[in-house]
Amino acid sequence: MSETALHVEVDGDIIIVMDPATRYYALYTKPSDRAEMLAHGHAQHLTLLRCRPTKDRTLLDAAYQAASAKARELGWIV
Repeated sequence: MSETALHVEVDGDIIIVMDPATRYYALYTKPSDRAEMLAHGHAQHLTLLRCRPTKDRTLLDAAYQAASAKARELGWIV
């Protein structure tokens, strides 16, 4: 499975990652309190709202990386 096979789109404050081959999907949202996280120097992480269950760690990791790349592009995380 390659990261390029994943489809990533944004709907408001939600990043949607989909894998057409497996029908896996994951919905991520912004960190809850970005200003506080920056002030305390904590790493920023997206929040997983919902996903289709899978035991495929490679797919889970690729989906999170794709969502993180989109979040950086949007300025949600650094």
